[in-house]
Amino acid sequence: MHKKFKLPDFNLRALCLLIGFLGSTLFCFAQEPVVIKGIVTDNKGGALSGAGIKVKGTTTGTAADAAGRYSIKAAPNGTLVISYSGFETQEISIGNRTTIDVKLAESNKTLNEVVVSALGIEKDAKAVTYSTQKISGDELKKVPETNFMNNLSGKIAGVEINRSASGVGGSVKVVIRGNKSAAGGNQPLYVVDGVPLANLSTEQVNSTYSGRDGGDGISNINPDDIESINVLKGPAGAALYGSQAANGVILITTKKGRSGISKIDFSSSFTADKAAYTPKLQSSFGPTTITSEDSWGAPITEAQDNVGDFFRTGKTMVNNISFSSGSEKTTNYFTYANTIANGILPNNKLSRHNFDVRQMASFLNGRLSLDAHLSFIIQQTDNSPALGLTSNPLTGLYLFPRGRDFTPYKENWSVYNPERKLDVQNWPFNSSVLQVNPYWLINKFTNTDKRHRTMFNTSAKYEVMPGMHFQMRGNMDRTNFVGETKIYAGTIAGLASPNGDYILSNVTATQLYGDAILTYVKSLGKIKFNGTLGSSITDTRFSGESFVSRGLYVANKFTIQNIMQSTGSFNTMPEMRQQLQAAFTSLSFSYKDWAYLDVTGRNDWSSNLSFTPNGSYFYPSVAGNIILSSLVKLPTAITFAKFRGSYAIVGNSVPVYVTNPLNGLNSGGVITFNTTAPFTDLKPEKTKALELGTELRFLKDKLKFDLSYYKTNTTNQFFSIFVPPGTGYSKRFVNGGDIQNSGIEAMLSFDSEFSKKVKWTTTVNFAANRNKVIKLADGIDEFMLTDDVNFYLSILKVGGSYGDIYGTTLQKNEDGKILIGAGGLPMQKVGAPEFLGNANPKFTIGWNNSFSYKKLSLSFLVDAKIGGKVMSLTQQTLDSYGVSKASGDARLNGGSDIDGIDAVTGEPVTKISPRALYGVTSSYMFNATNARIREVSIGYNLFTSKIISSYVKNVRVSVVARNLAYLYLKAPFDPDLAYSVGNGFSGIDVFGPPATRSFGMSLNVGF
Repeated sequence: MHKKFKLPDFNLRALCLLIGFLGSTLFCFAQEPVVIKGIVTDNKGGALSGAGIKVKGTTTGTAADAAGRYSIKAAPNGTLVISYSGFETQEISIGNRTTIDVKLAESNKTLNEVVVSALGIEKDAKAVTYSTQKISGDELKKVPETNFMNNLSGKIAGVEINRSASGVGGSVKVVIRGNKSAAGGNQPLYVVDGVPLANLSTEQVNSTYSGRDGGDGISNINPDDIESINVLKGPAGAALYGSQAANGVILITTKKGRSGISKIDFSSSFTADKAAYTPKLQSSFGPTTITSEDSWGAPITEAQDNVGDFFRTGKTMVNNISFSSGSEKTTNYFTYANTIANGILPNNKLSRHNFDVRQMASFLNGRLSLDAHLSFIIQQTDNSPALGLTSNPLTGLYLFPRGRDFTPYKENWSVYNPERKLDVQNWPFNSSVLQVNPYWLINKFTNTDKRHRTMFNTSAKYEVMPGMHFQMRGNMDRTNFVGETKIYAGTIAGLASPNGDYILSNVTATQLYGDAILTYVKSLGKIKFNGTLGSSITDTRFSGESFVSRGLYVANKFTIQNIMQSTGSFNTMPEMRQQLQAAFTSLSFSYKDWAYLDVTGRNDWSSNLSFTPNGSYFYPSVAGNIILSSLVKLPTAITFAKFRGSYAIVGNSVPVYVTNPLNGLNSGGVITFNTTAPFTDLKPEKTKALELGTELRFLKDKLKFDLSYYKTNTTNQFFSIFVPPGTGYSKRFVNGGDIQNSGIEAMLSFDSEFSKKVKWTTTVNFAANRNKVIKLADGIDEFMLTDDVNFYLSILKVGGSYGDIYGTTLQKNEDGKILIGAGGLPMQKVGAPEFLGNANPKFTIGWNNSFSYKKLSLSFLVDAKIGGKVMSLTQQTLDSYGVSKASGDARLNGGSDIDGIDAVTGEPVTKISPRALYGVTSSYMFNATNARIREVSIGYNLFTSKIISSYVKNVRVSVVARNLAYLYLKAPFDPDLAYSVGNGFSGIDVFGPPATRSFGMSLNVGF
């Protein structure tokens, strides 16, 4: 008999409750996401634009718009994670709410701020033991520039920026804490995402006669891709880069995708540039005769403005679009930027395309992270203006006789020559290379620079154990330069061959970099330890060829095959290769978060030292700080107080193949033998640096003050000296010398909120540097940075300073009166050139301001360079031709005013001929002090409708201006414009294009 199956005796009510509970639970887990909206603000109600809102445990995320509003889909049982830089992160349970407004509390900025240090390692700001200053990417691109480094002017204490005078696409000269090297480089090392960047320049300026700047490598980077820039001013911060870091380091951190946030950003800007400061020309006197090239003739009633008619309105347009997204394990970032710029000189233009892709991923529960970044740049610069006295369209433009009709030479700058059956220059003068039709030069003396650059950076970081990480990075940076110059037949003899000339160069530069770094962090009670051990290798190669014609078989046919072999040159550059291997370590200790000590060491092995007994060099540093505010109780007004000090030794890259010079190979298999003796005792330049500083913050970080004192001595300078005949060489190198820089830097900033809607941030940067040549090499009394013969000399002498200018001067009696000799001419001093002044400012000041009211913002930058002397060979030449306003005014006043005395009779002389002074360069030295309103930006965050705001997160429109007005300027040109970004030619103008004043608009849209 079968037993009947019986259910357990359950209470029906309990069973129903259980089923209901399980059902409701399943229902909750299966709930459809709902739309959550809200506003993210600070404690005072200010909108936090860009705040991140993420659903915890998912890949769903968004960002707040300009008004702080957000909208996100999430399940009611979910949790929102809201974060914003400088504020405490909040987690909020959703529940049954569809509107969640969030107020974030400010975090302790002093304690939590993070800065990027050497090798791309992040450190707490309070733990940094050396001077550094940070600029955000938003600040960098506030007023658009084709070379974003120009936007650092006035914003960082101790960093002097001079833009090239070579039009759009020109290089930039960056000097941190003064010039240190006589023959080596003085520009800083650029590091992008922890990897050194090859900042290659194609500048060809080596005299006041002619030269051209084809741009540098740093300008290739898209400023919209930059998250921030950190400047490591002192060697203590840069010591881990060894022989590359004597001149400081500029660390660039690029953007990347963010986990849980998908966004699209579009920006567009347009600026118009006008010539702001052209030479002042007279309209009172014409040419001496109908065929004269000068303007020392009879009075005239008017003169054409052929200068104003020549310059055009320059235009720059930059469009950028970026896509970023991210999940818990991967992030993606892509951007494309297009830059189109037309300079103020006709036919001078630049086109640049930037492509960037970056992907990051994590594996093994976050223990392994991978990062890959690919950049591709295509750039073309057309007709970069020539600098100097020849091949420069501005010489003929400025020197054209006043009162003479310029129209025929503007509208018909070329005429047909029936004998030669080609067009030739239409110009009344054909005897001087200074007087050439400017319109002919910009159309028939053309140049093109093409640059294709690929940068690929990859890294892998693995957590070996808690506190220990191992990282490997690799980078490839390859650039191909193609330069082409076409000089058409019909150009004046002296500048071109009868059938024209053709110059073609093709150079490829490749830099490979790799490093391996092991880091370990450990807390030992009150002591924290952070150690780094690593090695790196940098391999750089150059190769290329050039073709330079001294005549063409067929006129105006610009091909290699058409170059006359009997007069042309075909040069093949032997592959130049240098390799730098290094091992380094960094040991950091902290005690109870109030005392910090950093010790670093790096040893370099350079291939450039292969033929010397000194194959390697060691570069150490030691630095420390004390957080006084964490050690003792200070008045409540003092939020933070830190005192720091450091001592470091760093180097400067040594020249390639100096220890074993190479011979050259020219056309026809002709070998060009080296004429420089091998430098088998070569030692790298060495900079020893001391730095002391303090950082103080008051009123809950509203008022900040940073002060630094530094002193550097750079020894083992490279000097080239001539050797006696019979040695088989013409010159050799020696080590020696000591150039000292000392100075102070100060930064004061204040953040103020007058109300919830009105904010003001102001920052003042101040720097003063004193440079002194302590000694030169044995047997060398002076060292010429330039060997120019056109009245301008830059010479280093013991007791002098880097940037000293020498030239011709006038004889004076014991009372300081100028001696006037025979014929009423002032008497020049004979003999060696004399000191005329120094081009460097005594101190610099930058004042940056930012105001905001609701959705409106205003920012402006005023900066000044005080002191220094500069020379204008432009003004000298204009005076000699009688076209300058100064020469015309002097003639109208009966002569130039002078405090002189007749050398024979002793009678006072108060007037001399206007033509009597232009041969003396001391008469053309000017005060370099200048102050200007450098940047102005007025922006407004537009309102968006509720429908649009679900797609458009923020819209911002700005009106911008650059170089808006000079508040003080005595020199006849802008001293900020550099004739050369190299070591020589500081503080000189030789018919460089005028400074520009820019106005424009920008649009930023976030989706």
